[in-house]
Amino acid sequence: MKNKLNIFSNNKINNFITKFLSKYELTFLNLEDIDYKEKISKANIIIINNNLDANKIKFESLNDNYLILSNLISNKADLNNKIQLLITPMSVNNIKNKIENFIHNLTVRFHDISIDNEKLTNLKNNSFCYLTKVELEILTCLIREKETSKNFIKENILKIKSNVETNSLESHLTRIRKKMNEIEITAKILTKNEKLLITS
Repeated sequence: MKNKLNIFSNNKINNFITKFLSKYELTFLNLEDIDYKEKISKANIIIINNNLDANKIKFESLNDNYLILSNLISNKADLNNKIQLLITPMSVNNIKNKIENFIHNLTVRFHDISIDNEKLTNLKNNSFCYLTKVELEILTCLIREKETSKNFIKENILKIKSNVETNSLESHLTRIRKKMNEIEITAKILTKNEKLLITS
């Protein structure tokens, strides 16, 4: 399963960027499309090429799921210490590694849920527990997609062919729900036919 990555830029994206980010599902958007109210953590990269671009961004309103890639140092960006700033030029490998680390360490939030690495936290009472890697992938997928098919999770996370009969997914879901209940998370994972969805 490819992680989703939004790239915001008002300039033509260099082919080398799309090439070394080929392992991600890329969505290209303009700087005007930045959603400052978005609370669910999605990985976002903002590419700034000039001061005109920089002036269009409300740096103080960005949350920590934004990475700024820029060829200029902006004092405005420095005002918000939550966001990561990469100043180019730097080697392609260095950029690639920093982007991968940024995505890997991205905190996932939804309603009263916070997931940081494998730590699942209830934001309302600060109680927490730990997820296995598979549980983490399933819950993160549900939060980012809101609704997905059981077959998608079986094939892309559990690596099970859709025609194979198994209770593996249901077992994982039971354990995730139990952990969510233990720390009193109010968000629920629901099953409708062959679809899975998470609600607040």
